[in-house]
Amino acid sequence: MAIERGHVIHMQVLFERFRIFASKALNVVLVAVVLLFFNSWATKAVAHDEAVAEQIAAAERAANRGPYATDGTFTGSAQGYGGQVAMQVVVKDGYIESVEILDASHEDQAWLDMAVVLPDRIVQAQTTAIDVVSGATYTSVGILNGATEALQKSMAGEVE
Repeated sequence: MAIERGHVIHMQVLFERFRIFASKALNVVLVAVVLLFFNSWATKAVAHDEAVAEQIAAAERAANRGPYATDGTFTGSAQGYGGQVAMQVVVKDGYIESVEILDASHEDQAWLDMAVVLPDRIVQAQTTAIDVVSGATYTSVGILNGATEALQKSMAGEVE
C-alpha cells in the first residue's frame, strides 16, 4: 500500500508539472499569435499611411499648379565636355515629373557616371539651379543646360 501511495503522489507531482508546462506553453502560443496579429496590423497600417500621404501629395500638386507653364515632354541639348548632351524633361501639372539623359555618347564615361545623379536632383529640387558634380563640371553643365533648354520650351508653350 505504501508503494501505491508513493506512486500516486509521484503521479500527482508529474501531473502538476505537466499542467504548469502546458499553461506556460499555451501562454507562449498566445503571445506569438498576438505578436503575429499585431505585426500584420502594423504592416497594413503603415502601407495605408503611405498611400494616404501619396494621395495628399497628389491632391496638393493638383490643387496648386507648379511653376512650369505647359505640361508635356520637352527636349533640349547643350554642350558637355565631349559634345552635345541631349535631355528630356516631362512636366506634369506644372511640376518636373522626370528628367532623362537621352544621349551623351560623346561624354567621357567616367565623368558621365559621376554626373548621372543630376536628373534625380533636378526632379527633387524642381529646378535646374543646382550645383554641378565636382570632377564632372563640363558634363554636369551639359546636363543642366540641356534640361534648362527643355524647361524653357515648357515656359514658352512649345509642346513637342
